[in-house]
Amino acid sequence: MANHSVLTGSRWMRLALVVPSLIAVLTLAACGGGGPNPNAPQVANISNAAFISNTYSGALQLVDTQNDTTSFTQQTTNSAGQEVQGQPVQITFGATTVSYEVLSPNKNDTLVYDPATFALYIIDNASQTENGSLPLAGPASMAAFSPDSSTVYAPVPSAGVSGSSPGVVQAWSVSSFSNTANYTVPAAKSVAVSPNGTYLLVFSNNSDALTVINLTASPVTYSRISGFARPVNAFFSSDGNTAYVLNCGPECGSSNPASVMQLNIPSQTITATVPVGGASVGLLNNQTLYVAGSPVPPGTKSTFDAVNISNMTRITANSVPISDGFHTTMALAQNNKLYIGANQCSNTTVGCLSVVNVSNNTADAALPPKGAVTSLLAITNRNVVYAIEGGFLVIYDTTTDQPQQTQIIFTGALYGIVQVD
Repeated sequence: MANHSVLTGSRWMRLALVVPSLIAVLTLAACGGGGPNPNAPQVANISNAAFISNTYSGALQLVDTQNDTTSFTQQTTNSAGQEVQGQPVQITFGATTVSYEVLSPNKNDTLVYDPATFALYIIDNASQTENGSLPLAGPASMAAFSPDSSTVYAPVPSAGVSGSSPGVVQAWSVSSFSNTANYTVPAAKSVAVSPNGTYLLVFSNNSDALTVINLTASPVTYSRISGFARPVNAFFSSDGNTAYVLNCGPECGSSNPASVMQLNIPSQTITATVPVGGASVGLLNNQTLYVAGSPVPPGTKSTFDAVNISNMTRITANSVPISDGFHTTMALAQNNKLYIGANQCSNTTVGCLSVVNVSNNTADAALPPKGAVTSLLAITNRNVVYAIEGGFLVIYDTTTDQPQQTQIIFTGALYGIVQVD
């Protein structure tokens, strides 16, 4: 047993959580993964539900993001007549520990990654139970759904390939939990899928090139395109034929500068380049692409930029300084406050979380140190952002950039958050 407390506003509650039993390490299955867990408990559905991964318990905490509450099981009385407070409702499944989460486009399922076993678990958002698991060939730092939510793509840079350098993008069926294809790309680290599902862009470790896989060609075709600067991600035009590629640049080890590049995929041609201060993470809002990153050498101020992708021009005349670190996550609140989270930050006099007012592209005052930011979620219809910061949930009032009065504190180490309802 591990005693811990949950604080909602000013109310403390003493709780006891049972750590789920360890499961056997899963190995790569060429044809199939795990099916549903018949012993997974049903949990109470809540409205406006967000799932928060807890690396300590290996479970998902549930929060109602419209009123900042979490549901509790019924309180009981023990044999000595003492009241035993209820436990926070959570989703338990076969994972040993959990880290990042990925919401399917149709919002029916949530992927949850177990870094201890290199497995992705599929959680049914409606029933809040495990549907099955996808045992990967090795560690995967991210995964992505196909636009129709039927397939999961997981890049595994260390996966062994006979007669070739390690690196595979595994494709898995969501309905059958089967490994339907393995696309060989050396050191495959991350992927981006075009909105029509035609193209899979693959970004490799320590490479100034990217790989375009045409998934609809028969047989599937691979095109390696050079001329980038450690590309890490891409955003697409509505027809899927144009990609706006984030070049991380020197921050990720390239001798070429950070930028946003426009790639015409059918012609395999880079058609425009917009220099930016840094570009390890981005968020596309209509025709504006927000990017953040860190120039080098270390200690140089990290930056934010805004790029108009309709004409490939930079909106920010000068890159906007923000707090340091390796930036990995963004969330745009409804009042035009862009929250930018980083890890590997100094976290001394200022924290790992930055806020930029994108109405005028100016940075708000620096926030105090609270630890690495692993996930951000802007709450619909509220001036509120949920931040997983230093392993805790911090609920920010985006009109003040300060933690609001009501907070929910789960003991453990929180990592990811997604809004499923």
